[in-house]
Amino acid sequence: MVPSNPQEWIAIASERASDAEEIFKGKPNSVGSVYMAGYAIECSLKAYYKKQGKQPPTSGRRGHNLKTMLKDCGHRLSDLRDGDGYKSFYLDSWSTDLRYETKLPVGFEDKAEELLKAARKLTGNIQTWLRRERKQK
Repeated sequence: MVPSNPQEWIAIASERASDAEEIFKGKPNSVGSVYMAGYAIECSLKAYYKKQGKQPPTSGRRGHNLKTMLKDCGHRLSDLRDGDGYKSFYLDSWSTDLRYETKLPVGFEDKAEELLKAARKLTGNIQTWLRRERKQK
């Protein structure tokens, strides 16, 4: 069942973030942990859509394009303050195709821990924006 409100999307984002952490604990530098962290970001963005009264994309490439979703919610890459580039990884390189990979993309092979930290920060950024949106309405 597709979530119907921001709170349900945030609950799913929290579950996926927890899944990412558990996978990492059992298998550091695994693709699986980064893959699940991307879904936590995606679900956070979909919560933001719902808070703005928009219907989030839920299927096809558009339903998983984090960069497009960020822009649709009114934010730019520069809003991320991403000095090390790890947050940008999720917007530029993360995709559902990671489910077919056995290792992280070139340049990120041994960076799962850094990518998970970035995912935590990025989901935190998005959820902060969501709370601020709530206060404005």
